[in-house]
Amino acid sequence: MVITQKKRSAFTLLELIFAIIIISVTVLALPTVLLSTAASQEQTLKDEGIMLTSTKVAQVLTFPWDQQSSPDTGSLMSTSQVLSTDGDGDFNRSGITSFRVGHFPEKLRRRLSPLVSERNASAIGGTNNIGAFDGTSVQVGTAGSDRGYKKQYQLNTSVQYISDTAIYNPATGSIINFDYNTTVLAGTTSNIKMVTVSTQEKNNAGEWVNIIQMTSFSSNIGEAEFFMRRY
Repeated sequence: MVITQKKRSAFTLLELIFAIIIISVTVLALPTVLLSTAASQEQTLKDEGIMLTSTKVAQVLTFPWDQQSSPDTGSLMSTSQVLSTDGDGDFNRSGITSFRVGHFPEKLRRRLSPLVSERNASAIGGTNNIGAFDGTSVQVGTAGSDRGYKKQYQLNTSVQYISDTAIYNPATGSIINFDYNTTVLAGTTSNIKMVTVSTQEKNNAGEWVNIIQMTSFSSNIGEAEFFMRRY
């Protein structure tokens, strides 16, 4: 009787050593991969918050500087003008003209509202202007939202008048030196509005936590008049 033995395949010692080395390297690299992934996800969340905040600031700045900026002509084509404020006197109109220091006294140039129908800057608030956003709050990424945000965010907006102090000597015709600072002016108007958007995210405990704040500024400079419009 002939007995036949079957050969079985198996790892050689060298192959086994290589397999152990590869598994060891993989296991050692795993914490680094996990940390890198976590850091990437954290950066993505930060970028999302930054994008939301900057978008909100940009949205606010697209609105008119003040609800009195454009004359009430009953037309949507009116051009915004520079308003009179309680701020630094160096920015007031020159004499009885519709211009102030820095303006070109020519047609179609930036100018103040006419002296005969002078318009003053309004208190923060009102409608259809930058100040109307003061104290507003909006949430995005709420439960059931289809916007794809990874977390829930709340954007809080504040708008305030700040100091517009300048140094100018009309006797010598010196250049205006603007003293920039963010001193908030309560109960008065100036030529600068400060827009601040503070963004919060909801943590796992359901609490709102501040993550980012952005600030921008808008000035009372009006706009040049249109020579012609066609539609």
